[in-house]
Amino acid sequence: MKKIRVTVVLAVLQLLIFTSTPANAGIELVCKGRQARSNHRVITVDCSKRKEFVDMLGAAWRKLREEHIGQFENMCWEAYSQAKEIPPTISFSDISDGFLIRCNMGLAYVD
Repeated sequence: MKKIRVTVVLAVLQLLIFTSTPANAGIELVCKGRQARSNHRVITVDCSKRKEFVDMLGAAWRKLREEHIGQFENMCWEAYSQAKEIPPTISFSDISDGFLIRCNMGLAYVD
């Protein structure tokens, strides 16, 4: 029951973050402790927490789909799908950039 509540709270927070973006601002997902690479609105992700990382990629893909961002939607979907398949023994802290960049390319165009 507690796990469901945490998941629901995380989903609501992601929805609020993605729907409160100012027009034409764009979004960039950045691992906690790292620097943004753009002037877009930064959403920090704790890349050492597997579930948070994968859930954020999923939320990014859903946002791109909602916004009809075209080919970038597919790139983010691939990153999300691949991230779900990475064994739990492998930390995303070391391999996160390749996943995030594929979603960030589309998130840059989010209104």
